Amino acid sequence: MPILSSPMNNLNQSLSGKSALITGASAGIGKSCALALAKNGVRLYLTGRKQEALSEVKKQCQDFGVDVLDFAGDLNDRAFVRQMVDNCSDTDFLVNNAGILTYAPVLETSTDDCEKMFATNVVAAYDVARSVAEKMVARGGGHMIFVTSMSARNVNAHAVVYAATKHAVSAFAKGFRVELKSKKIKVTEIAPGMVDTDMRNGITHPEVLKSLKSRTFKPISPDDVASGVVFALSSTEGCCPDLLELRPALG
Repeated sequence: MPILSSPMNNLNQSLSGKSALITGASAGIGKSCALALAKNGVRLYLTGRKQEALSEVKKQCQDFGVDVLDFAGDLNDRAFVRQMVDNCSDTDFLVNNAGILTYAPVLETSTDDCEKMFATNVVAAYDVARSVAEKMVARGGGHMIFVTSMSARNVNAHAVVYAATKHAVSAFAKGFRVELKSKKIKVTEIAPGMVDTDMRNGITHPEVLKSLKSRTFKPISPDDVASGVVFALSSTEGCCPDLLELRPALG
């Protein structure tokens, strides 16, 4: 990715010099968030499972002139999470984004698939959030973003378990907000509609493919979600966007 002639000219001064930990940063929404925040002068801590892809995102972010550390690993490994959070204990922002999705009718979604989605989308998300929150409380403040989904309020066919995990993460966002508000920690839930990411590329079930093909609207992009993250993190000291729902504008 080429360096822009003046990549920091239009940066948001309220973000410049801050630091952010982004989970699921090697692709999709996490990657777009990393690039958007780097463009605004935010120092980055990035984590994802695929080292090669994560290293490429790191390089693209460094082209904007910001410091970047990457941590490749599995967020289901609690020892890895502890070590990572200890190495980015000065983080001002958390973008709690990592997640997995298996599309299938509920009677064809195995208990193993259910367990895997809850492990990554719910338990690991909680582990990261709680660990980072401890550091933020010690430092006297911070801002946490929980990336959920419109499925946190609705349940669509073929994504029942995924919806259940996002309902849980939405509850975490509300609960962390209630308990940490007095500690000067903001909490924002960002709930996108269908996003055009690589997560959809692995869909093979014919009923799911037929359902997706019948939809008349164009999915929003990862960059659209990243713009919502930047908006939330740019809020003034006395204001906290509790919930941002992002929907397709066209189609």
